Amino acid sequence: MLACMAAKQERVFIVMNKILIVLFSAITLFSDCGKSANGIDPNTDFFPSLNVDFYINLSLPSASPLLFPQGWIYQQGGYRGIIVYRNFDEYVAYDRTCPYKTDSSCSYVSVDSNNTFMRCGQYSKSFSKCCDSHFYLLNGTVKQGPASRPLKQYYVRQEGNNLHVTSSPF
Repeated sequence: MLACMAAKQERVFIVMNKILIVLFSAITLFSDCGKSANGIDPNTDFFPSLNVDFYINLSLPSASPLLFPQGWIYQQGGYRGIIVYRNFDEYVAYDRTCPYKTDSSCSYVSVDSNNTFMRCGQYSKSFSKCCDSHFYLLNGTVKQGPASRPLKQYYVRQEGNNLHVTSSPF
């Protein structure tokens, strides 16, 4: 009788393992469904990997707008530059490349002249729009326009009187 029970438990164990393997395979298979043929998720990975790692000294005159809430500056780095913005009590950094058409030569994001949002296009003597997507300064999400993805965001950490901006989490 014990041998019969042991054989039955072994069959149940084998069946359960097969079910787990099938479930794991299905989950793995379907988790890649949102990715394109090149393995890039069209909802989040609209840039190839790029290393961003720099510091901003808040004592320098060039960084003085960041001493006040809703202040911002442009920095070199990223793909087409980086916008560093101060929310009320934290700092955020966005790549200046518009996610709508990242390869377009006019696809720069600029802070609007009234400092309330960002938009796709550049200021020289006047504003030259590209796709004219608008993004919220607080979180980089789309406010309006053809863009459907938020701006690429970088990590920012305050270290004393410096801001550390990087593409990798701290």
